[in-house]
Amino acid sequence: MKLLILYFFTATLCFAVACNKTDTPDPCNGVSYNVQLLKTEAIGTANNGSISISFPIGDTISYSLNTSAFQSAPTFNNLAPGNYVLTVKNAKGCTDTAQITILNYGPKYALVKRLIGGPGIVGGFCGPCHLNGTSNGNKNFDTDSSIISNWDRIKARAVDNVPSQMPAAPNAPLTTVDKQKITDWVNAGHRQLD
Repeated sequence: MKLLILYFFTATLCFAVACNKTDTPDPCNGVSYNVQLLKTEAIGTANNGSISISFPIGDTISYSLNTSAFQSAPTFNNLAPGNYVLTVKNAKGCTDTAQITILNYGPKYALVKRLIGGPGIVGGFCGPCHLNGTSNGNKNFDTDSSIISNWDRIKARAVDNVPSQMPAAPNAPLTTVDKQKITDWVNAGHRQLD
């Protein structure tokens, strides 16, 4: 008889525990944003870098950079060079993060980078031949290091037109002002900080 009572008590305890279980799904389970943004690097010694988020955006989304208070505006300005953690939060409090680095560009290099083009830069002269993964003449200028290591070729083709003009015909050659931007950068030492 004691065995039967013990068994009944155990079954009742298990039933009581099962009754208290909550099966409410976590509203943040699976929340992951493919954060898309444009950034500008800091130029010179000024804190003038920026981050502008293009996705996700909306009335129910807010943003925080490092440990700053959340804000509804998808832009951050006056940023110093460095590493940042962007946190995106929705109305339910679910968050996701992205790692972003703002580089320090010298003023002359920044002008050359803008001429060449690249991610987030509109109107560069080297796309589509040397950008976005395309390599023409074994040269791709998607990274700062590839631009810096090919400074001599950039000057030869875009400024001196040797062995031929870049950008290639039928495009117009660079203006005298744009050629001078490249020459000034090369003469300053052709580095990222120049």
